[in-house]
Amino acid sequence: MESKWLAMVLVVLSLGAGLCDGCLEEERFALFQLKPFFHFIDYKQYRINGRSVNEKESSSNCCEWERVECNPISGRVTHLFLNYSRYEEIDWYLNASLFLPFEELHNLSLSGNYVAGCVTNQGFERLSSKLDKLEILDLSENHFNDSILASLSEISSLKSLNLADNIFTGSNPTNGIEMLSKLNNLETLDLSGNRLGNKILSQLDEIKNLKNLKELYLGRNEIKSLGSLFHEKEGMKLNKLEVLSLRGNFLNNSIFSSLVELSNLKSLDLSGNELEGAINTKNLNALSNLEELMLSGNEVNGFIPSQGLRLMNLKHLDLSGNGFNNSIMSSLATLPNLRTLRIGISKCNGLIDMKGKNHPSPHPLIVLHADADADCSFSLLSLGLFPTLKTLYLEGFNMNETTMASHSHNKKLNLRSLEELELESSSLPSNFIQVFGPLISLKKLTAHSIDGNNTPSMHGVCELTNLQELDMYGCNLKGSLPMCFSNLTSLKMLSLSYNQFSGNISVLNSLKLLESLDLSSNQFFGNISALESLTSLRWLDISNNKFHIPSSLRPLFNLSKLKYLNADNNTIYGDDHEMSHSSAPRFQLSSISLSCCGSGGPFPQFLYHQSELQDVDLSNIYFKVDRFPYWLLENNTMLGTLDLINCSLSGPFQVPSHLV
Repeated sequence: MESKWLAMVLVVLSLGAGLCDGCLEEERFALFQLKPFFHFIDYKQYRINGRSVNEKESSSNCCEWERVECNPISGRVTHLFLNYSRYEEIDWYLNASLFLPFEELHNLSLSGNYVAGCVTNQGFERLSSKLDKLEILDLSENHFNDSILASLSEISSLKSLNLADNIFTGSNPTNGIEMLSKLNNLETLDLSGNRLGNKILSQLDEIKNLKNLKELYLGRNEIKSLGSLFHEKEGMKLNKLEVLSLRGNFLNNSIFSSLVELSNLKSLDLSGNELEGAINTKNLNALSNLEELMLSGNEVNGFIPSQGLRLMNLKHLDLSGNGFNNSIMSSLATLPNLRTLRIGISKCNGLIDMKGKNHPSPHPLIVLHADADADCSFSLLSLGLFPTLKTLYLEGFNMNETTMASHSHNKKLNLRSLEELELESSSLPSNFIQVFGPLISLKKLTAHSIDGNNTPSMHGVCELTNLQELDMYGCNLKGSLPMCFSNLTSLKMLSLSYNQFSGNISVLNSLKLLESLDLSSNQFFGNISALESLTSLRWLDISNNKFHIPSSLRPLFNLSKLKYLNADNNTIYGDDHEMSHSSAPRFQLSSISLSCCGSGGPFPQFLYHQSELQDVDLSNIYFKVDRFPYWLLENNTMLGTLDLINCSLSGPFQVPSHLV
């Protein structure tokens, strides 16, 4: 018995010896071999306000990194998400053999890395020998060409292959797209954005032999027709195809007759083509299993017959960016299971009323996205038809006091389930929030460029205590922030840019969960000490105001998560208590801009402790310094932009060692 226990202990110890902070030692070493090529492999990546932000991983356990997933039992790497991992925007060639140590790799994503091809004899064919579990490969948004296709065809385990937005031509008759027909297990193939044109059709003829194919993406390839691609004389071969995207091509209304044999299709995207006029519903209704239909960005103005749509399983419909008028709403009454509707009314004639006699009541719609041209009114009463509505987006509508008052007390207007309300370029009364209410579930409120004689009331906003995102851009808001703003303690994102607010911002100091704060282009003044307590902040834009900001940024030193700071066009002044090198802020910034105006005193010493900067703008500030801060370049190897124009800097310029 003792010998058995000893053997078990030895096995455990031997396994433990191969692990290093949660990763197998050989795989941890392999990850750092990838580091020179994928610079952000050990960085988290997220987006704030449309901007990508990279943050250094704090854990030494590579299995806890955002870009790495491991098998919880074996500890081996199973997923590598290396999307957009380079800070150098130049073409280069990949040695695919670097991935061979990851023997349990299931998902490899290399999107957006400027890869132009592979090193000679070190292509993707090398992966077929050891990575027999690799099922998902994403090579989109690179610069690969047809020469890579032969090597990809050797990875027989692949189930999903994304080659979108490369530079394939389809001109190679022997080693072209048809090489992919060898991937018998393939279920998803994306060839979007390669401008293959109609010459792709002959090569796709072989793709029809992929009997397991469920999703095919051919968008943005300048295809004019499909010919007989999906008409199979010997019996339908792509009988498992469920998703087909043909968006952004040159297809006309005849496309529907080319698709009638795809009886199992659940999702069809024909956005951005050359569809026009009224669509005959006969061939469209043949796709009886459709759950998602996207026709946006065409010139469609109706259906024939007008109420002929019989897609009983349709859940998501996008008709935005076409030429519909008010009557389109009655055409959609025959879609009882619709959950998401995106509709654009370009030829409006008076009032848009969703509540017609043919609509079921109540309707299970969850998302409604509607936009219209000028002089188009919207009936709020019709929203009572959708008691389960969670997202409402209205753009370009006129909802004045006269239109809204008649509905404001109507009991059928029930938006208690609404979680997102977005109002864009519309005419609204000052009390529009109360009219839409009670909005007890609202988490996101967006109001951009609201047009009206009355300034929207901020006190109505204060009642939305569950609000997590508030964006009121360009709404002609004036005066000081109301004290009741302190009640919005659930806010994570606040944007009040391009208004006419004034006064100080002390009321914001209780919003402890704020991650993004944009107060730009107002008339706020005073100091920024109220920001000291906002320790969740990642994004801060206070540019174009009248703040007085110390060049040391001492009030922000405790904001450990801060990554982006824009304080342009305020008054920057030299801090008499400028911190020494030993006093470091808790943040590591990716981007900082303090351009204009004032005398900044000594060069900001907090920058000495920054090592992850990518963009720096300190222009038009007079610094009392006689030597160029070369250490700023030396410490920040990912620095892409440095603007020190008109900063009174002098002395020798020293090129950083990593550029020599």
